[in-house]
Amino acid sequence: MTDAALPLRRLPAFSLARWAMVLPIYLWVALLVAVPNLFMIVYSFWQAKSGAILHNWNLANYAKVAISPTYQFLIGKTIGVALLAALIAALIAYPMAFFVTRYIRRNKLTAVLLVVIPLWVSLLVRVFAWRIILGESGLLNSFLVNTGILSEPSTALLYTPFTVFLTLTYVCIPFVFVTSYTALERIPRSLIEASADSGASGWRSFWTVIWPLSRQGAALGFMLAFLVAVGDYITPSMVGGLDGTMLGMVIAAQFGLVGNWPLGAAMSITLMVVVTVVLIVIASLSRSRGVLESGETGMTVEAGHRKHLSPAGRLGHAMAWVAFVIPYVILYAPLLIIALFSFNDSTIQTLPLAGFTTKWYAALWGDQALWTALQRTWVVAFSAVTIGAVVGTGFALAFHYLTIPGSALLQSILALPVALPGVVLGVSLAIGFRAFGIPPGIVRVVLGHASFVMPVVMLVVLARLQRLDPSYAHASMDLGANRRRTFIHVIFPLLRSALIGGALLGFTLSVDEVIVTLFLTGVTPTLPIHIWNQMRFGFTPSVNAIFTCIGAASLILILSAARILRGDITGGLAGGKR
Repeated sequence: MTDAALPLRRLPAFSLARWAMVLPIYLWVALLVAVPNLFMIVYSFWQAKSGAILHNWNLANYAKVAISPTYQFLIGKTIGVALLAALIAALIAYPMAFFVTRYIRRNKLTAVLLVVIPLWVSLLVRVFAWRIILGESGLLNSFLVNTGILSEPSTALLYTPFTVFLTLTYVCIPFVFVTSYTALERIPRSLIEASADSGASGWRSFWTVIWPLSRQGAALGFMLAFLVAVGDYITPSMVGGLDGTMLGMVIAAQFGLVGNWPLGAAMSITLMVVVTVVLIVIASLSRSRGVLESGETGMTVEAGHRKHLSPAGRLGHAMAWVAFVIPYVILYAPLLIIALFSFNDSTIQTLPLAGFTTKWYAALWGDQALWTALQRTWVVAFSAVTIGAVVGTGFALAFHYLTIPGSALLQSILALPVALPGVVLGVSLAIGFRAFGIPPGIVRVVLGHASFVMPVVMLVVLARLQRLDPSYAHASMDLGANRRRTFIHVIFPLLRSALIGGALLGFTLSVDEVIVTLFLTGVTPTLPIHIWNQMRFGFTPSVNAIFTCIGAASLILILSAARILRGDITGGLAGGKR
């Protein structure tokens, strides 16, 4: 969009109006990003003794992390499991994305959303589903015993490092899919046709045309999946047991029972340094030459080409469809199992079902603590989304219409809470808010959630702004409208759907958040934290009913956001969900 579209760039460099739009960006960066991370660094040089923090500056915490064989093993194990989970997720998700872009024509958006929707269902729901499947009285053990493969249920299927790896892989698949799909969808069909016309086989076209142009997208998804896995301490806690312990669990313990915040800060920074090195290596290996400009995109095979396949080709095409459908079954089966058992008239999670009942849903109505936590969750989510929507839209407008020094760097810094591993973000915010004198509770949680909801809204609105036709604003200004009226009557109506969609995505993020909230909530838990605490002290079938309700609510929200955002949906999803 040119300067004439909405001439904010004509504002004097030191005008009050310009600084009123730019100054909040620097304040947000300082208060919710830079300062918390700086305090985390400072804390890592201090000491803890008998619950008190001593301001003795030294490297003892880092020395402890570097020298201790236990911490070295945990760091290596955490990085290794996260890399392996991201790799397997990539090997599953990239072919799925390739199949969608190459062979699906009519229901392409549906195919994409079916992969993305599980990403926005509560993390607790998805992880708990694997406990039902792999538990000693779970579905897999029931199947193995009933078929005679095992004489008695095995205890080796749950609470192992492999269980952690399997569950993290399941969680990571949508991240790689979204970025791979976006990269593949941008490849012009004409390039593939030119390769085929030159005599290249399908495999040669893939390795010489498609893969080089989509490699960076796949690598970005791999890095997102790696960040999610390396910072997740909820999954190891729920399905890993002692053998599945990872560094995130140890870091979280330093801010809980252990009470050694400086050591926890040093662990967090060490983890971030190692993660940064890994990401730099991955980025350097995936770098591609040139830039793919927008134009004719979409590499879908024409239907007529498929009609002329040989019998062997048709068989291969059918097998490809089967391989394509299997990951969808894996993504949704755990969620459907939870819904199924929420109506089971038994406290044992095994097949066959004892009978149909709705008593577990009825039991929710009398749970006052649950309803209090739910009300608190809604307050937090609405507050965080309101802040995120107002601030994110303002920042997007400022970045688009003003010449701000270091604009690209500022946008990256503002998006940092989305990219940081959850455990590191929680640590930095907990330390920063403590330094600011903000006690644990609702205010901490709202500000913490706003730190990652705002970038989601900002990125979605900014993406819409960059695609707006400048002629509408030109016409408004030519007809005598000032900047304010042009924004209210022309620009804002065009942004409204992106703003609403981004806000819905942010709301889903806030309602579902567990990892960061555990560091901030204190004795006033939100609903996910209330459920987390319940699960730590034992299982009741009401948990299935709660999770089914949460999953249904998440599904409604994400489908509403998808309908509103339409073309912006993949960009918002790729940038939004940690």
